[in-house]
Amino acid sequence: MSEPSQNRGTILRQAAKGLGVLILLIGMMMWLAGAFVRKVESGPPEAKPHPGKLNTLKVERRVYPLVIDQVGSLRAQNEAMVSSRIMAQVKEILVREGDKVVGIDEDDKPTVMARLDDRDIQAKLRQAQSQSMAMDRAVEVARAKLAAAMTQVESTRASKKKDLSDYHRYQDLKRNQAATGQQLEHARAQKDIAEARADAALQEVQAAQGEIARAQAQKEQAEAAIAEARTMLSYTVIQAPFTGQVVRKMINVGDMASPGQSLFFLETPAHPELHAALSESLIQYLKTGQDLQVHIDALNLTLEGKIREIVPQSDPSTRTVLVKVSLPAEQRLVNGLFGRLRIPYSQYDALVIPSKAVSEVGQLPMVEVIDMDGYPQRRFVTLGESHGDLIEVLSGLNENEEAIIP
Repeated sequence: MSEPSQNRGTILRQAAKGLGVLILLIGMMMWLAGAFVRKVESGPPEAKPHPGKLNTLKVERRVYPLVIDQVGSLRAQNEAMVSSRIMAQVKEILVREGDKVVGIDEDDKPTVMARLDDRDIQAKLRQAQSQSMAMDRAVEVARAKLAAAMTQVESTRASKKKDLSDYHRYQDLKRNQAATGQQLEHARAQKDIAEARADAALQEVQAAQGEIARAQAQKEQAEAAIAEARTMLSYTVIQAPFTGQVVRKMINVGDMASPGQSLFFLETPAHPELHAALSESLIQYLKTGQDLQVHIDALNLTLEGKIREIVPQSDPSTRTVLVKVSLPAEQRLVNGLFGRLRIPYSQYDALVIPSKAVSEVGQLPMVEVIDMDGYPQRRFVTLGESHGDLIEVLSGLNENEEAIIP
């Protein structure tokens, strides 16, 4: 075949390919334009199907208290540092941290928490008791001497009376020259002896009375020493001052306890309180007995508390007043937990809907409402505080609109 014939065949083939591509492109454009799709006849739009009866509630406007949070710490209503009142070595510890104890204010026998070494005090007690017994015997001996001296006084008094009478009689006889001077001198000597004996007997009585008084005074001192020793002996037994729980133990067996030194920290967990230092400006909104909410962050727990005490004194350095709020008994409430006291100080109004009317699309809260034509319509909303089963709506809804409840 000649060369012109070959060139002509190549040109025809390329022209056929180009024509095929052109036809394909025209077909695709017609398909995209909908040339091969059956057209819908023009006319009015079809009516939407009615959604039927829906469960709805109106968006309401309610008034709520304006609340400010104040921080505080949990404390027990009754708490105490149990201390030693004497200096002595710790002999025995009978409780551990976390143990329950019975206080001296209960009818049951109080719990003994620790014992101190009492040997020195026991020795002083025995010494005082011995001295008291010795003084008892001394008083008995002195009383016996007093009785003998009183008998001697009576005897010498009778003898003195007789000798004085004889002396007066001899004086009369001497004046009448019926008795000699020697007889009169003898009577005077007898009288003087009787008076001296009577004076000596009186002195014996006074001495015996003095011995009794001294012995009784020493006995009283011994009795006071016994009472003091017994009191000191009672201080060697450390008892729980009230019914509660041992929170902390600060001493061990063998340690030397000194007066005022803390041995145990005791509290009553059955009566928890929140202690909060509040700004002076908030005190006007509070009163004793008022109910307030307390939120414990660590437990994610909200409790109803009651103001037990407002300390009538302001701290000049912080301008705060201590407020104590009693809380219900709760096993999880331990001393020192952080809490928030919610104080209402004004009011505000807010739109609210039931919390179950809110759903989420992604992370965006959404509420379905009934539009003006009676059909559901989605609205994205901004939410605020929760109030039980209701939640505040800050934006996205209007009052009296009907929210659909699923």
